[in-house]
Amino acid sequence: MTSPTANQGPLDNSFPPGQLNQAAGLLARYDYVVVGGGSAGCVVARRLIDQTNATVLVLEAGGADTAAASIANPAQWFQNIDSPLDYRYVNEPSPHTNNRPIGAPRGKVLGGSGSINALVWSRGQRADYDGWAAVGNPGWEYDAVLPRFQQIEDWEGGATDFHGAGGPIGVATARNLHRVSAAFIEAGQSYGMPYLADTNGPAPLGVGPMSTNTRNGRRSSPFDGYLRPVLGHPNLTVLTGAQVVKLALEGTRCVGLQFVHEHRRRTVAASEVVLAAGAFDTPRLLLLSGIGAPAELARLGIPRLVDLPGVGQNLQDHPLVMGLCFEAHEPLGAPNENLIASTFYWKSQPGRPTADLMAFPFQVPVVFPPLAATHPAPENGFNLAPALVGPQSRGYVKMKTARYDGPLEIQPNFLADPADLEALTNAVEICMEVAQQPALQRLIKRWVTPTHALRHRPAVQEFLRNTCISYWHPVGTCAMGPGPTAVVSSTLQVHGVEGLRVVDASVMPRITAGNTQAPTLMIAEAAAALMIAGK
Repeated sequence: MTSPTANQGPLDNSFPPGQLNQAAGLLARYDYVVVGGGSAGCVVARRLIDQTNATVLVLEAGGADTAAASIANPAQWFQNIDSPLDYRYVNEPSPHTNNRPIGAPRGKVLGGSGSINALVWSRGQRADYDGWAAVGNPGWEYDAVLPRFQQIEDWEGGATDFHGAGGPIGVATARNLHRVSAAFIEAGQSYGMPYLADTNGPAPLGVGPMSTNTRNGRRSSPFDGYLRPVLGHPNLTVLTGAQVVKLALEGTRCVGLQFVHEHRRRTVAASEVVLAAGAFDTPRLLLLSGIGAPAELARLGIPRLVDLPGVGQNLQDHPLVMGLCFEAHEPLGAPNENLIASTFYWKSQPGRPTADLMAFPFQVPVVFPPLAATHPAPENGFNLAPALVGPQSRGYVKMKTARYDGPLEIQPNFLADPADLEALTNAVEICMEVAQQPALQRLIKRWVTPTHALRHRPAVQEFLRNTCISYWHPVGTCAMGPGPTAVVSSTLQVHGVEGLRVVDASVMPRITAGNTQAPTLMIAEAAAALMIAGK
């Protein structure tokens, strides 16, 4: 491994022709090969280039379509979903959500889901990270990870006790609030919630404007913030359209990998391979390489090399009810910001120590199947969307076949734990009460779905079973820890394998109480620091 050096200095911000999507000049060996040019992969590559002399290859299965208006414009992000920028994964039907297939979008582009998502900047809570440490992951306590969050940020207000300045990602508070977003805050306060000026404190509780990863009104993505500025560096190669198919192991050491590019299978050697392919594809790659539960590998006909029963297990996601839709008395004006712009964090039960619920307004009306056929979205209207950000249910990711590009069985088991059903029922009831506060009542002409405020819990539960979707935050399928079902150590190295590390949302032992974009970047910052320190 080459030794660390000082920062290389400012670099060209263009796309140098020899460094992006050019396979002809690939080296036979790199110090680091990063699998996935998504949110985490962009961070790791940038820090290695800035702070070492290492050669770095980033392999991204998606493209480099950073010119798409739907990426840059926060108000157009919804157009990214189910587009060529999206892997279009689908969660398996479950009886707990009335046997509906539920979409699970993932970004298929440089920057990954950080280039196509709703731009919500939410760190979660102190208790999340202290909880990670408590189950055997020293170094992940809140006080330890807070500086990592700060080094990511270029906070609009400058450096504070909780925010950083000058980092790669611009973070701003929504200011120009749409009528719906402003009314949501006022209604939440009428309900009894305190005003929450900053949603990224140690234990957010209340209602207020949302923080977003934006700069000058445009998305501040992991690709633009981290990777794009160093594309001209001679030690960095970024190859798009490159699908990794298998890791290469000699005994229990990972020595490289195989990938397909332009219909040709290639191999590359590495001192260390970093899997940053996300909560679905990172476990897929481990299984393809013979790393996983023996029974699962036997079912697929893949020879077992390393016994790790936790690969693909412990899947967690936030269930979101996108079904509270209202018609407005009059046109509400063009949507702005990220179509949301305000939010609340609240407790499903008063005695809880921290918030386990989140909700937001959606400035345009949306009705998903199966209700859309009988309750079409109105021309003028909006939604309220409650989510459970402290779920107890656990699911899994499995391969349906041994093909590297074959289908996955993704089962988050939404609402399988009765506690989740109770908590999300409370969330829907709270949002129905918030909708009846004066600020929102002034906007509402009629309730579209449900057609009226539901008064009985069984009716609320049937409604949410029909309208619950994924909040698009899959994590946990390669959890870190010391236990028998853990996949990586607290330094994110794969148990039982040398030269292989996982750096993405799959390492979270427990999901954070909020959107997972900021925590994923934090994980990557921490991982890069460990790698640079030789740990």
